[in-house]
Amino acid sequence: MQLELERHTAVPIYRQIVNQVRGQIQDGTLRDGARLPPVRRLAAECGLTRLTVHSAYAELQAEGLVESHVGRGTFVTAGAPTVPSVDRHAQPAPWISQGVLANLLRWSERGDLLSFAQAFPAPETYPTEELGRALQSVLMEGGALGYGHIQGEPDLRDELATLLLQRGMSVAPDHMLVTSGAQQGIDIALRALTEPGDVILVEEPVYPGVLELAALRGQRVVGIPNDGGTLRLDALEAACSAHDPRLLYLVPTYNNPTGISLSRECREAVLRLAHAHTFVVLEDDTYGLLGLEPSAPAALHSLDRNERVVYITSFSKMLAPALRLGVLVAPVPLLPALAAAKQSSDLVCSALLQRALAHYLREGHLSTHLSRVRGIYLKRRDAMLQALQRHVPQCTWTIPEGGLSLWLDLPPGVIEQDFTADALRHGVGLAPGAAFLPRPRPQGAMRLSFGVHSPERIEAGMAALGRVLASHLQRPAMMESLSSGAAGPLV
Repeated sequence: MQLELERHTAVPIYRQIVNQVRGQIQDGTLRDGARLPPVRRLAAECGLTRLTVHSAYAELQAEGLVESHVGRGTFVTAGAPTVPSVDRHAQPAPWISQGVLANLLRWSERGDLLSFAQAFPAPETYPTEELGRALQSVLMEGGALGYGHIQGEPDLRDELATLLLQRGMSVAPDHMLVTSGAQQGIDIALRALTEPGDVILVEEPVYPGVLELAALRGQRVVGIPNDGGTLRLDALEAACSAHDPRLLYLVPTYNNPTGISLSRECREAVLRLAHAHTFVVLEDDTYGLLGLEPSAPAALHSLDRNERVVYITSFSKMLAPALRLGVLVAPVPLLPALAAAKQSSDLVCSALLQRALAHYLREGHLSTHLSRVRGIYLKRRDAMLQALQRHVPQCTWTIPEGGLSLWLDLPPGVIEQDFTADALRHGVGLAPGAAFLPRPRPQGAMRLSFGVHSPERIEAGMAALGRVLASHLQRPAMMESLSSGAAGPLV
């Protein structure tokens, strides 16, 4: 089995092993029943730890591509699945009863908790003075306290057309619909463009808000694996043929929860499939202007030549959550249905806030603000990456290129639910990986958000996680020690 591993890349080594072994299985290089090298031997040949190889093999087994047998080894599964499946008779996942988003918000209210669960912008960065002056100015204008326009205030849409040029998009103001944040944009798109019972596709892992909305509508969700920024195009094409989906939800730039972006080649391939299979791509670009590296990929919408993309973004992460303002951009034929869904939801967004935001943008404050916050988040991201290396080197994680979060995989054998519960008891809040997955998987994971914490608090939190992880890694040895003792009568 030949592997070509890149050590200076954002894709974790174990993910590279998974991707390459999967590819060799699918192209027939590794045939049904072929035996993979033993963990110890592959680790020695590649200069890796056995834990890294164990993690890769565990992920391949979770995907059903290989089978492990104690004493015999690991073998390619006969007829390994390549199409993500959905049970059309099963009930939707219980996202509503779990209340994932509500739980995350409740955690943020605990003053004694060092929480990395919420992808919030840093409160000290909120542009209080500039927005205050903008509000005072527009209050003196006529109409600021009225209902306003269904599609959004014309002045704001004009400013948004200029702003979106930074994302490579040339959009007429009449093609826009102002929304109450990206969450309402997702809701509007699902209500206007899909029906209850439809299959929708999402990348995996995915923002939990779309899973909750799909569950509310009784829709079936099929996850397409996203391995370190590489969307499984073979799985996407197979899912399109098998399920005839109406919509694909993507965060292609600075994905939530991983912080990784799709390559241009992958974006173009997604658009080709959308055109061929006539589904809509719902592009969530909430983090598109929060890049932490020198250059940001252009929006997927900028590459769309067949009007398959509906684009949404929000000011909640880049400015302040309380604004609750975002924008949806769609092809003209889709706008009436989207506007009707918006009107039935809340009539219109606040004209006062829209005019204040338009004033803020017109004064040129946003570029200065973004330059400042990007520097802050870059320092906090780097502080978290360094602290993870010091305190939990047994884990693997993504290196986010933008946004406010990263994705961390726990070592095999560490139970996610137990780990997050223990971390909470030690004063650290975590967003469990299960919240970001449309289907369960055996390996534990979590999203860690760094936006609201100083480097010193990040260091303290990761040190606490290191202590919790150490105790969990010791459990198998402790249990083995206890079970190896002489047995006595149970009386």
